[in-house]
Amino acid sequence: MSPELNIIILNAAILLLAYFVIYPKYAGNDFRKISIQDFIASMVSLSIVGSVYFGSGAAFSVIWFEVTWPWFTLISFTLIELPIFYWYAKRHNVKLP
Repeated sequence: MSPELNIIILNAAILLLAYFVIYPKYAGNDFRKISIQDFIASMVSLSIVGSVYFGSGAAFSVIWFEVTWPWFTLISFTLIELPIFYWYAKRHNVKLP
């Protein structure tokens, strides 16, 4: 499996766990709590990926350009999260600021 696919699968697993198990139980429809817990989820993802790729100098491909592992992790995390958050916000009536 490619390193990019490994990171995408990790991010998807973290986000699915967050939005289907953790957020409904601990954040509900409070945008502030969701934001704080989402920050923690992204730090978990960065920590796991960093434990593998820190100092390796590996480049990751984002369609038109190459980036380092932290940028690839954050970009893929965000792109996976946006549709899940939109669904969650509609389902749980999250009031956005």
